[in-house]
Amino acid sequence: MTGSAQAVSPARFLQGSGNSHFNGNPVTIQTTRSGSTYSLTDPTRPGLKCANAAGAVFTKPIDTWGNGQGTNLETACVDVMFGVQKFSDMLAQWLGRNGIDGAGNSYPARVGLNQLENQWNVSSVHFGHNQANTKQLVSLDMVTNEYGQIVFNTTGNGGGPAATPEGTALAESTGDIFGAMNEHYVNHPVALDEPDYTVGEEVNVYGAGPIRYMYNPSLAGHPNCYTSAPITDPSSAAGPQNHWFYLLAEGTNPPGKPASPVCWGPSTLTGLGIVKAGRIFYAGLQLKTYPWTHGKARAATVHAAKTLFGCAEVNATKAAWTAVNVSPQAGEVTC
Repeated sequence: MTGSAQAVSPARFLQGSGNSHFNGNPVTIQTTRSGSTYSLTDPTRPGLKCANAAGAVFTKPIDTWGNGQGTNLETACVDVMFGVQKFSDMLAQWLGRNGIDGAGNSYPARVGLNQLENQWNVSSVHFGHNQANTKQLVSLDMVTNEYGQIVFNTTGNGGGPAATPEGTALAESTGDIFGAMNEHYVNHPVALDEPDYTVGEEVNVYGAGPIRYMYNPSLAGHPNCYTSAPITDPSSAAGPQNHWFYLLAEGTNPPGKPASPVCWGPSTLTGLGIVKAGRIFYAGLQLKTYPWTHGKARAATVHAAKTLFGCAEVNATKAAWTAVNVSPQAGEVTC
């Protein structure tokens, strides 16, 4: 009516269309509209929004985002939003977890960090670029790695990434494990970030392909086997637990997947499948205490296997840990 006050439309969420670099075109992401402005803010996962390096959340008058180019920061936010939203869904559907923090909440992201790495500063996640400066570090596995480490830090009782070098290595590995799980959950075709057990192959961080190989960490110069030697590089020291998870999920000679060596024990192991292995791993994290160690992780996952499943899974969990040279622990449950 002429002369009357115009009502202000309340904020509401929509299914936005994104042109991603790593996840296909188009992809659907949850966004928010307030009045005539759309925002890369997720209304159903509190805390999740994507901004530039200065902290300005991306907004525009249409609900279509990105141009698919590897250097475009709005495109990078499309990949971040897609990756975190799928990760949250996977956590709920496969593991029964409510949100990234376990209480229904997520964390904001910023893209455009001028470094060859991604970082979490407790309140937000910051994404950098590769050495060639041709891609942002926002492939499905690398986005999930950062948010997966937040799951590590908000699960159990202590033993967070900054606690000890060994705890940091286990946190890094946790991110890799969740990255592999999210890739399998999303199940992209080979042309995208398909299900595999390599880390960062799509972003080519340093120009040499994957930064880690879960099925054989030595391919990146990292240890396949656990030792008690002091840890100087936690990223490299992610190898033993990554290797354990691959053996638990896939075994030593899985059809259509890479063969995986053993460090000790039987030369042939049969995997349980990634969902069952993931449930055992995640239930083990619920028992995390400070300081978190490979030995404690073994005992916790063996306990989880017995609680969730039965003796076959307990024995498979033990065998996979033995295969990466993590020995039986005092008080470890038996079947």
